[in-house]
Amino acid sequence: MISHDFVDYAQSGMTIQAAMMDQYKRFPDKQSRPHFIRWNGLHVRTGDAIEVPRDGIVQAEFLHVKTDIEQGFDLKIDGWLRLAEGEQVSLLRTWYDPRYEDTVEYPFSSRDGRLRVWNVYKLVFPRGQVREEHWTDNAGFWVDEVGPTERIYHCSPGPLPEPDFEALVFRVRVSPSH
Repeated sequence: MISHDFVDYAQSGMTIQAAMMDQYKRFPDKQSRPHFIRWNGLHVRTGDAIEVPRDGIVQAEFLHVKTDIEQGFDLKIDGWLRLAEGEQVSLLRTWYDPRYEDTVEYPFSSRDGRLRVWNVYKLVFPRGQVREEHWTDNAGFWVDEVGPTERIYHCSPGPLPEPDFEALVFRVRVSPSH
């Protein structure tokens, strides 16, 4: 049995990413390393993988978005997600935009039976330069596992001085193709 000497990093003064690196150093053996850090009792991570059928449909829905920072999510698969026009991509980045529907749905085919998920956000620099980011500073999320193929992600974007896991909330549902 693996025993984890957990630290709750919320009061550490570290960002989520610095806490992830600290935990990586504390657990150098990948087999015994937890796939999350503890933050105010929550299990926080920067990426997730959902077990999926070989062929299926993924539906993602924005549930809540604070619009101070432009945010969205990535869906990545070893295989393809089919866009409405028929194009097949392995990485799909979806940004929240109030002009569009809150729900997207795509057929997919997976070679390894996993759909990877993480949150993304845009950084705007003083001279107007914009850069799309993920996995920096206070970026991370905790997952509400509604069921084996349905999860709700409570996400914090990276540039916040303190994590805010309600800055972006979205749901991902996976079903087999019929």
